[in-house]
Amino acid sequence: MKEVTVTNINVPSAEEISMKVFNKAIEILGGPKKIITYKKLTWVASLFESALVIVLKEIFNKTTDEIAQELGIATTTVRNILRAEPEKAIEYLEKRMQEETTEEENVHIAGGLAKKAFEEIKRE
Repeated sequence: MKEVTVTNINVPSAEEISMKVFNKAIEILGGPKKIITYKKLTWVASLFESALVIVLKEIFNKTTDEIAQELGIATTTVRNILRAEPEKAIEYLEKRMQEETTEEENVHIAGGLAKKAFEEIKRE
């Protein structure tokens, strides 16, 4: 059997893939204009972080510790993102929109959204 060496293959970086996940999460939420209606969006910045954590874990098979070290964040933060439940994040946001609640529940919104977006991209 002859070995074949392949060069010049364009493999997307973790950052490129995480941007797709981030954009999909924004789409899931209803787009940029819809996001503006959510008050106190302290979690939007962490959506970038969550998208990258999930991509590094799911595509690049990095461990929790490797991800934390690479991104310069706490291992606990990585674990919280990876344990986030997409359904609870969406449910929390919908509830917040209807009731204008400001109570913080134990929901990692960015992690849940990033996971849901990643799952949808995988299905596509």
